[in-house]
Order: sequence, then C-alpha cells, then structure tokens
Amino acid sequence: MLIALDSLPWPWGEDLLAFLFMAGAFVRPRRWRRAIVWASAQRPDRPWRLAAAVCAFRGRWVARWRLVGIRAPEQLRRNLTVEGAEHLVAVEGGAILLEFHLGPPGVELPLRALRYEVRHVGWHDRPAGWWNEAWRPLLAPDDLSTAAEDPKKWPAVLYKARQTLLDGGKICIMADSEQGQEVFRIALPGGPMMIRPGWVTLHRLTGAPVLPVFTHLRGRTQIITIHPPLPTDESDPARRLESWQDIITSLVVDYVGRFPEQCPAQALVYRYE
Repeated sequence: MLIALDSLPWPWGEDLLAFLFMAGAFVRPRRWRRAIVWASAQRPDRPWRLAAAVCAFRGRWVARWRLVGIRAPEQLRRNLTVEGAEHLVAVEGGAILLEFHLGPPGVELPLRALRYEVRHVGWHDRPAGWWNEAWRPLLAPDDLSTAAEDPKKWPAVLYKARQTLLDGGKICIMADSEQGQEVFRIALPGGPMMIRPGWVTLHRLTGAPVLPVFTHLRGRTQIITIHPPLPTDESDPARRLESWQDIITSLVVDYVGRFPEQCPAQALVYRYE
C-alpha cells in the first residue's frame, strides 16, 4: 500500500494514510479504547476528537517516516524550519542531540537534508527499495544504527558513538528509547515517559554537551526546535542529573500540553517497562 501511496503527488498519500489510520481505529476497538483513555487524561471535555486526531497523526507519522510522495531531499527541505540552530552552530566539537518519541519522526534525516552533519544512534528501518537515487546519500546504512538492531550490540553501538563524539561529530539519540535501565521517568497525563541512560553515559564518557531537540508539524511544515545545552555547572553527577530531569520534564510536559495530537507514541504504543 505504501508503494501505491508513494506514487501520488505529495501530500495526497500522507493525507490518505492519516485518514486510513483514523478510520482504522474505529474498527480496532482495543486501539480506539487506548486512544480514548489517553485523550480523556489530556482533555476530558471532548476526548473523542483528540483520540481521532492522534490516530490520524500516527498515519501521518508513518508517511513522513517512509517519505511517502516526497521525491527528493529538496522537496523535504522546502517544508522544514529549524528554530534555535544557533545553539548547535555554537558548539565546537561533539554534541548530543537529545530526541524524544514526540511529534513527527526523528530529526536526523531532516537535519541531514538541511546539510547538518549528524548521525543517528539507535535502530531504524528507513531503507526501502522504491526510493530513487536522490535519496541514496542520505539513506545509506550507518553502523551506529544498523548494529543497534541487535540489543546485545548496544554497548558496542555506544562505544562507536563515544568515538564519534570524541572525534567532534554530532549525534542524535532518543532519550526514551527501549535500551537500558530507567534513569528517571516523566509523569504525564495518561502514563509516564521512561528516560533511558544511553545519552547520560555518552555525556559522562565524552563531556559532550546535551541539546534537547523537539519537533512538531505546523500545517505542512516540520518545525525542529533545538534548545540550549543542558547546564554543566553542577560538578556532582547525581545533582547534575537531577537538574537535567527538571529541565527535560518541563520541556516534555510543555510539548505534550501544546501538541497532544502529535503524541501517538504516548497515546497508542505500548510503553517499555
């Protein structure tokens, strides 16, 4: 089906997939109940509207992940905006861009399309046979992502990521991935977000600054917001992590409050415990 939708002019395929995911929720009671329960925790007055919107956004997420109807990087570029780019540009040497399972799919590919040199740490399955040659340079397999397909190789992935940072590279890594033990959790209406330790480990090993990054859709445009580096003036690692927890919690709670319909990972996907 994705191949058929990909043949349509953008954004027709994306819009159709959003509609299909919304309609599909009505015939899948378990998913619809989950969406309603989550939406009721956000907006008790009319939860069904938010539930339908978040189901539709899941379809839009899949379309963006697979670049349905987007023929070339230039087409993607025209619908991207980066806010706070100066925070990343100001970093000399390695940097950790801390992502979250919120909004449209990860920021690594959009940033690379905008000619930022970043690498993704963690598994993803972007390669697909029908993409044209214009995408090949941006979609070539990376050992930081392909090795992460096997959870047993996660320490090796972090080792390679560490070397990338020490060499002055920039990496993107999910704060709420499934790898590793919980370092803290963020209380949210409808269920908590579990924060895992990969990025903390990389910071402690390299000293690379950590910049929280969030992304959302404003109409057809994907907005990527890069926040200032998390403060490092606290020398005690435990206290530093506590201060970071406060900052990250504030950012995540603010995002979910402003864009609840763009949080399908929180509303629909089982959380890793």
